[in-house]
Amino acid sequence: MTAGTEASGTIFDIGYRRYDGPRLGRGGAIGAVVQAGLRAVFGLGRSGRSKIIPWGVVILAILPAIVAVAVRVLAGEIIGDLYSYENYLWQIGGLFGIFIAAQAPELVVNDIRYRVLPLYFSRPMSRVDYVASKLAALAVGLLALTLVPVLLLFIGRVLATEDLLAAFGDEVGSLPGIIGSAVLHAVVLASIGIAISSLASRRAYAAGAVLAVFLISGVISEALSGGALNAFDDWAPFVSPLSIIDGARQWLFGGEVAQSPVGSSDVPLPFFGAAAVLLTLGSWLVLAFRYRRITV
Repeated sequence: MTAGTEASGTIFDIGYRRYDGPRLGRGGAIGAVVQAGLRAVFGLGRSGRSKIIPWGVVILAILPAIVAVAVRVLAGEIIGDLYSYENYLWQIGGLFGIFIAAQAPELVVNDIRYRVLPLYFSRPMSRVDYVASKLAALAVGLLALTLVPVLLLFIGRVLATEDLLAAFGDEVGSLPGIIGSAVLHAVVLASIGIAISSLASRRAYAAGAVLAVFLISGVISEALSGGALNAFDDWAPFVSPLSIIDGARQWLFGGEVAQSPVGSSDVPLPFFGAAAVLLTLGSWLVLAFRYRRITV
């Protein structure tokens, strides 16, 4: 090619440059997925409609604690405590299924449906990291229901007395049980919710399946307990995840709940602890098989 016919060109600087900042690696990837999961659980960064269910359920979970504290402040010891640390989570147990059914599918269903998992599983995040991150996001989100209301009840009881130090000394012994029970509920419930949702192809199917598990199991447990089939009374609580968790809570931290079928069962409490462990491990096993089948 001669000099007269040689093509000429222009190089444009469009602003691309290499990233020279720190590489956060595996820990940064896990933290980012957990943070994004928490935002999805509470509808942050999305439309107002996405926030109605999660925040509405949280408000409904907290409201009884506020009412109980208000009654204690106004009536003192005239009226007994409406809620105790032991029975509070059982009383609001119906809200757990609604929260999980609405929010667990948000975390996993679309990732599978739209085939974006290979992007997650490319380095440095593994399948185990991904599943653990989603479980952590939902479990931390559930603490808004299992820990925050009972802590408000604890704080309210302390502040409702004239001698704050004495009241704190009387109540502080309940803190390990409050925190332990909240974490127990959050971990087991999150495991069940994520496991069920991972098997569904659409969020509506996942939500319906989660609701069915919690509602139908509760109905069956109640029907078997104290009904015509008295031979199944002792084992009726093992049909419902919430009853299993309550039995494990009683075994670990004490405090019987009158409304719970665990009290009418003659099965030793350690069996409920073992059932809670098996329920959690079973959920993790489902997740292991589910995500093992997904090709990258």
